[in-house]
Amino acid sequence: MDPKALVGRVRDLYVEQFVEFAERQLANGGRGAAEVKIRLGAGSTLFEQFYCVDFLQNDESPKAIELAPERVIQFDLLEGAFGASLLRIEHLRWEDVIVRHDLEHPLRGVELASWFQFWFDAEDERAQPAAQLSGNIHSLLEEPGQISIDFGTSQPDAFWDLLELLERLGAKRIEVSSTRAEAERRND
Repeated sequence: MDPKALVGRVRDLYVEQFVEFAERQLANGGRGAAEVKIRLGAGSTLFEQFYCVDFLQNDESPKAIELAPERVIQFDLLEGAFGASLLRIEHLRWEDVIVRHDLEHPLRGVELASWFQFWFDAEDERAQPAAQLSGNIHSLLEEPGQISIDFGTSQPDAFWDLLELLERLGAKRIEVSSTRAEAERRND
């Protein structure tokens, strides 16, 4: 299977479910909005303490509601060259992506900040008022040797741009999986 086509299919299936989810939330008669960006407190470990709530219900008191997609694409392991890196895609869930890498230094530098600022777009500089979706990632958590991302409603380019950044910084190994898939595998 072509990796670019796979990533596009995974993203499109997630976004289809996201639109249905947001429409159901609004149809319930309550007040609220999809893709609400919030800044968390200093204790948050999310990148720059930003998070985008899938749907923020605002009837009596604010309540975050997150989409749990029911449909995912199953595929066989993909492995091959990605520039100077070896890329391995084991599982891919658009809202639950783990990217492991072999870089020795943390990425919290200018490179990752620039990627995050573009794809999270905290100031809504790329926002299109008539657009149904923001086209942004929803969260990023960086830990030694791995990045966890909810790609939200971003385009597949967000995924590929991140992998290109890792490869450009010298990663020789990049592995893509998901926490849910790994938990399911451990429970089998």
